Amino acid sequence: MQITDGMKHLEERFLALEEGFDKQKEEYENIESHLDNLRKDFYNSFRPEIMWQKALDIGPSGAVVHQELFEVIAEPSVPVPAHNLPPVGPLVRTELKPNELVYSMRHSLFARWAQAQIIEVVKREPKNTSYKIRYNRNAKSSCQTAIMTGRQLAYYASCPTRIPVGTRVIAKYRDDDPKNTTISGAFYVGIVAEIPTAANKYRYLIFFDDGYAQYVLHGDIRVMTEASSCPWEDVSSDSKEFIKDYLQMYPERPMVRLQKSNYVKTECNGRWWKALVKEVDGSLVKMFFPMDGRSEWIYRGSTRLSPLFNKKMNSQAQTKQPQKTIRRRTVAVPGTAVVEYGTFGQGLDPEATAPGKEALVLIGYDNNKTETGERRAVARKSTMSRAGTPPREVQQRIEQESKGFTKKHTLHEETIKFTRHICTNKCLGKGDNMSDHKGLSPLLYPMMFGWYRHIVKQRRRTMGRNEVYYVAPCGRRLRSVEEVFRYLLETESNLEIDCFSFELAVDTSHEWEPFKKIVNIDDVSGRDENVQISCVNSLDDTAPQPLVYSNVRIPTEHVPLNLDPNFLVCCDCIDDCQDKSKCPCWQLTIQGTRILDRSENPNTGYHYRRLSEQVQSGIYECNSRCKCSNMCLNRVVQHRLRLKLQLFKTARRGWGVRTLHDIPRGGFICVYVGKMLNETIANEEGKMIVGGDDYYAELDYIEVMENAKEGYEEEVENIEEESSKLSVEGSAIAGSDSTDSDGFYSENEVDDTKDDRDFSHPTYMKKVGLTKREKSARLQERSSRNNFLKKGKVSPKSESKDGSGSGSAPASDDEASKSSQPEKPKETEPKEDSKSEEAADDFDDDDEADEKQRRPQTFAPSQLLATPPKQRANKSVREYFGKDEAVYIMDAKHTGNIGRFLNHSCEPNVFVQNVFVDTHDLRFPWVAFFAISNIRAGTELTWDYSYEVGSVPGKTKYCYCGARKCRGRLL
Repeated sequence: MQITDGMKHLEERFLALEEGFDKQKEEYENIESHLDNLRKDFYNSFRPEIMWQKALDIGPSGAVVHQELFEVIAEPSVPVPAHNLPPVGPLVRTELKPNELVYSMRHSLFARWAQAQIIEVVKREPKNTSYKIRYNRNAKSSCQTAIMTGRQLAYYASCPTRIPVGTRVIAKYRDDDPKNTTISGAFYVGIVAEIPTAANKYRYLIFFDDGYAQYVLHGDIRVMTEASSCPWEDVSSDSKEFIKDYLQMYPERPMVRLQKSNYVKTECNGRWWKALVKEVDGSLVKMFFPMDGRSEWIYRGSTRLSPLFNKKMNSQAQTKQPQKTIRRRTVAVPGTAVVEYGTFGQGLDPEATAPGKEALVLIGYDNNKTETGERRAVARKSTMSRAGTPPREVQQRIEQESKGFTKKHTLHEETIKFTRHICTNKCLGKGDNMSDHKGLSPLLYPMMFGWYRHIVKQRRRTMGRNEVYYVAPCGRRLRSVEEVFRYLLETESNLEIDCFSFELAVDTSHEWEPFKKIVNIDDVSGRDENVQISCVNSLDDTAPQPLVYSNVRIPTEHVPLNLDPNFLVCCDCIDDCQDKSKCPCWQLTIQGTRILDRSENPNTGYHYRRLSEQVQSGIYECNSRCKCSNMCLNRVVQHRLRLKLQLFKTARRGWGVRTLHDIPRGGFICVYVGKMLNETIANEEGKMIVGGDDYYAELDYIEVMENAKEGYEEEVENIEEESSKLSVEGSAIAGSDSTDSDGFYSENEVDDTKDDRDFSHPTYMKKVGLTKREKSARLQERSSRNNFLKKGKVSPKSESKDGSGSGSAPASDDEASKSSQPEKPKETEPKEDSKSEEAADDFDDDDEADEKQRRPQTFAPSQLLATPPKQRANKSVREYFGKDEAVYIMDAKHTGNIGRFLNHSCEPNVFVQNVFVDTHDLRFPWVAFFAISNIRAGTELTWDYSYEVGSVPGKTKYCYCGARKCRGRLL
C-alpha cells in the first residue's frame, strides 16, 4: 500500500514537473520571439525596402505560339512611353512597292548609303527580291539607276517596333570630330548587338561591318528590307567570324572589366601598345594611344584587348593538347585585367522570339547544328539569359545560411600603475602557455594572460585619430608591433607576435554563433587539427560527405617528392631572423623578386608574420635545419591551424568555410592539402569519376613564373634594343614635318621618347617592319577636295574612272593614293586656293563623299590570330627535371583538410601564396591562404579559383558568388 501511494505521488510530481517544463518552454519561446521582433525592428530602420511585385502579363491573351525555328513566341506589342522608344513587337518586313523611298548601297558595302526610290520590282523571290532603283537627284550628278537586291536596301522610315539583337540594319555613325563630315551623320551597314536598356542609357549597340562599334538611338537606325536566316552570312568583311561567334554566344558575352585611367595592352596595326582608358560607356571603352595621340572606341569584348586575346590564344593552344580536359584551381596572378562573362545591357528580349522575325537566330537557333544541318557532337548550350538575382525562395535560403549573432568574451580589466623598471620574465605574472586556451581566437590569448588592448584617441595638432595600444602585465604601454616583439624577446614570453593586432577594425573578443543548427558536428577533423573545426547545417539535415582528413600532403606513387633536409638552404640566425640581410632563407625570397621587378625588394615577404600582398616569386620559410627557434618571424605556414573555423552548408554552392572570430589583414589561415597526382593520372581520374576534378589544385608555380618572366623580358628587349638607335635618329625625327601626318601623330603631338620608348615616331615603326597607317577619311577628303579645286574641273572620263557610276567598284587604295597626289604648286596658287576654298562651302560633294570609305577596322587582330601560338624561346625549367615532366595536381576530393571547402569568389577575401617549407623543389610548393583584408567574425572565406573559361570542352559552370563584380562564369 505504501509502495502504491509512493508511486502515485511520484507520478503526480513527474506530471507537475512536465507541466512546469512546458510552461517554461512556452515562456522561453515567447521571450525569444519578442527578442527577434525587437532585433528586426531595430535593423529595419537601416535596411532598404524591397517590394516583391506580381508578375506582369505581357500582351492581352497570354497565348504561346510555336514556330519551327523559335521555341517560345512573345506577344505582339507592349506600349513603352519613356525614352522615345517604340513598343515591343514583332519585326515585320513589308514588301517594297514602286515609288517608295529607301536607302540603298551606293559604291560598296562599306561606303555610306544613299537615298533612292523604287522604280519597279524586277524579280520577286523569298529573301532574294531584285529591285530597280533610282538614286535621288543632287547638284552634281544626274539621276542614276541600278539593280539592287533586298539585302542591299533599307527602309526609309524608322522601325515602328523595337529592333531585336542580330537584325541587319544601317545606322548613323557619329564621329567625335565634328569637322569630319564625310563620316559623321551618315548611314553605314551593321548589325544590332545590344538592345536598349537602362544599363546602356536606352541605346542600341551597333557593330558596323567595317569594324566600328557605337551606341545609336532608335531614330537613327533603319532596318534592312531582307536578311539571311543567319545574319553573319551577309557580312562580307573581317568582322564576319567575330559577329558569328558573338551571336552564337549571346546573351553571354565575355568582356574586359576596365576603369578610367587603367592601362591595357591594345592591338593597333599589328602591334600591341600600352593604351590608356579614357572613358567607359557601357560595353565600349575609349582607348587613348600615346604613340600618335589618337583615341578610338573599342568594344570591351574585342580580342584587340590583350586579356581577351590571351584567353583566345590559350584556348587555341589547349585544343592542340587534348589531354588537358579537367578543370584545376590555380594561383591567381595579381594585377591582371579581369574578363567577365555577363549579360551587361541585355535584359530579357521579348522581341527575340516574336512572330515574323527572321533576322534574330539567338533564341531558337540550334547551336548544335552546323550550317549543313548536321548535329555537332557537343553538349547543347542554353542561350537563355541568367537571372540577375536569385528567386525569392533561394534568396531566403541565402539569408538563412548567414543568420547568427556575435557574442563577446567578458574580460576583467585591472588598472595597473606602471613603475619604471627593466622588463624580465618576472613581468609575465600568470605565465603565458598558449596550449591552455585552445579553441579561442589567437588574438584573445594575450588578454587571457594579463594583457590589455586599449583603443585610445590621440590628438596630434589639429587632428585626432584612434590608435591601438597594448598594455603588458607589468603595466608597460606598447605602441607598435615592433615594441611588442622586442618586449616578447626581453621577457622570453611564449606568446607569438601574430597574437597581436594593431588594426582598429579588428575586435579580439568577438565570436560568431549561428542562430539555427539542424546538423551540428563538434569536430570534422577527428582531432587531427590543433583546433576543433565545427560543422553546422542551418538549411536542412544533410551532413557533409565522408572525408579522410589529413593536414599534410600525401604523394602518390608517381610523384617524386624528395623531403631530404640535406637539400635545403638553412640559416644560423639566433635573433629569430630579424635581420633579413643576414638570413639565407630570407635572401632566397628577396632574390626571387629580382626575376620580375628587375631589382630586389628587401621588404618583401612576411612583416611580423603577416603577409599584406601576394609574392608571385614565392616565399622560402626557415626549415628543420635552421637554428632559429619556433618564434622565428620566417615561420608561418608550417605552424598548425590556430583559427577557429566552421564548416557550414550554403544555399547554392555546397559547403563553405567561415571564420568564427576576426582575422586581421595578412593573417595566415590554413593550407590546401590532399593527394598529389601526376598529370596523366589526374586526367584519367577526372574523366572517370563524376565531379572527379572538383577539388583539383594545380601546382603551376613554374608555369606562372615563366609566363610572367617571358612577358616582362619581351618589353625589356624592345626598350633596350632600340634606345641607342632612337638617340641617333633623334635629330632626323625632330626635323620632320608633323603636319604631313600619316595618322600616327596628331598635329599638336609632341615627340617625347622619355615617356615610353615603345611609343616612338613612325621612323621607329618603319624600322621594326610595320606598315604606314593610311590617312583617315577626313584627311583623304581634304586632300581630294584641294586637288579638285586646284585643277578647277574634273573630266567625265576621270569621273567615271573613279567609280562615280552606279555599278562601278570602288577604287583601290593604290589608285586612290595616286589620284590624291597634289600637283606642283604655282606662284599664284595661294590666291586661287583662297578663292576656291571660299567657294567650297557652296559646293555639293555628296556624290564624291558617298564614294569615300572609312578606313576599315577589325574587332579581332586577325593577322595575329591566324599565326600559330608562339613557342617558348628558352627551355622550360620543368623540362630540366625530366623528359615527360608535367604539372602536378593536388587532389583533395576524398583526402584533404579544411582548405578544400573554401569556395570561389570573384571578389575574394583570401589570396593564395606559394611557399617552400620542407623542400626547395620548384615543382612542389605549399599552397597557403592569407587574408586580403580584415575579415569580420561570421564571414565566409573565399578565394579565386582562376579557372580558365572554355578550357574544359563541354563544361559550362556559372558563378554564384554574389559579388558586386562577379565575372559570371567559372568555366
